[in-house]
Amino acid sequence: MKLGLIPKLLIGIIIGILIGLFAPQWIISITETGRVFLGNLIKFFIPFIIFAFVAASIAQLKENAGKLLTFSVGLSYVDTIIACTIAAVSSYLIIPKFIANRTFTDVEGAEIGEPFVEIAFPPMMDIMSALVLAIVIGLAASWGKSKLIANLVDEFKDIIDVVIRKFIIPVIPIFILCIFTGITAKGEMTSAIVIFGKMLVLIILLQLVWLTIEFSLAAFIAKANPFVAFKAMLPAYVTALGTMSSAATMPVSLRQAKTIPNMDKKIADFVIPLYANIHTAGAALTLTISAITVSIITLGELPPINLIIVFIIVLGIVLTGAAGVPGGSVLATLGILQSILGFDEVGLGLMLALFMVQDSFGTATNITGDGALALIVNRFFGNKGTESA
Repeated sequence: MKLGLIPKLLIGIIIGILIGLFAPQWIISITETGRVFLGNLIKFFIPFIIFAFVAASIAQLKENAGKLLTFSVGLSYVDTIIACTIAAVSSYLIIPKFIANRTFTDVEGAEIGEPFVEIAFPPMMDIMSALVLAIVIGLAASWGKSKLIANLVDEFKDIIDVVIRKFIIPVIPIFILCIFTGITAKGEMTSAIVIFGKMLVLIILLQLVWLTIEFSLAAFIAKANPFVAFKAMLPAYVTALGTMSSAATMPVSLRQAKTIPNMDKKIADFVIPLYANIHTAGAALTLTISAITVSIITLGELPPINLIIVFIIVLGIVLTGAAGVPGGSVLATLGILQSILGFDEVGLGLMLALFMVQDSFGTATNITGDGALALIVNRFFGNKGTESA
């Protein structure tokens, strides 16, 4: 029987905890070697992931330029930023209350085996350089007449998609195993598991709250019934729980969006496929909460508010092209977690584990929210937008 990613992650976490509890130090040294090696390997690919996703998503705008596209993309970005802001405010108010005196810095960690060898292969560029270069190349492809640049960017994104699906995703459970082995061996696991359980409950509750806000505001703007609109998108939510992919769920969400009363089918045909690839409010909300939690646990303090503001602004840009790839959202975010919030391999590994475990709920929130945004777009462009765009 072929196991899915979440079962593999859970197995990796369990095996890592068992190894950390009972294995001798030389075994711990092996897992620490794996942690450092795989951590360096993932960090090597991060700039390429950011460049591929962002550059390709901007380059694709050239054939669809117009008021409808500009409005739709801007609405998606604003929606994501608001979701992140609500998540950040909630995290600052709630998370410190159930983390008190349970951070890694409060635990007298045991000495564990050192890695047998550390192989360094630094990334070819830093994170912000990759982001700026992606924006420049993407804009050049979208504004200019060169099909070559656009095709190269698109093909490079396809290559990175293959790297993610065939290489990075398969090794993540092993990386998580190594991370949790070290955490357990140091005596930090007991406090972390309680915190993570509460955090996951908070994430799912806030995702449902955000969907309520999205559909309420969208229905108010579009003068529609929010309950009818949400009911129409419910099959897409359930489907996304199983697929964990906005792209794979898109046919269902497109069909369901067209059942929303007064929805212009041309608008649905345009915005739903678009939002399946750029709208990431559910994932962004999750990443914001997880980042603040992991920062407190590993660094011993809340991130400065100015850094969280920068993180949220950049996060909305980075996630633009990552929504359609399973696990793409968190992989694209690892770079800014490292460069802006200062996460090390342990912090990045915890973010991977936490995000992947709830990925189906984040994806379901993304894809269901697409229907709410479609309502707003339909309000301003229905029955006329596709012709003027």
